[in-house]
Amino acid sequence: MASEFKRYRMTRKNVLLLAQAIINVNGEIAWQDYASDEAYQDEHSLTLDEIKNRPEKLERFRSMFTDRMFDTVINDEMQRLEQEI
Repeated sequence: MASEFKRYRMTRKNVLLLAQAIINVNGEIAWQDYASDEAYQDEHSLTLDEIKNRPEKLERFRSMFTDRMFDTVINDEMQRLEQEI
């Protein structure tokens, strides 16, 4: 059953919550670098430990994945995880 959509501020805690929700739903945090000129884009991924422990990785994740919190499945998972804390 879907929860009511919740808006999150992009605090560090909520960014980490978003990262865990994406991992739980998709199995990984992955993207392709479309900014490069390569014919076939390399697949990149981030781990939760990288996001937690490396400020530049946290900022990269925040800039690339903030819009994912508006996905209802991800938002529901964020709410579920928040209840466990």
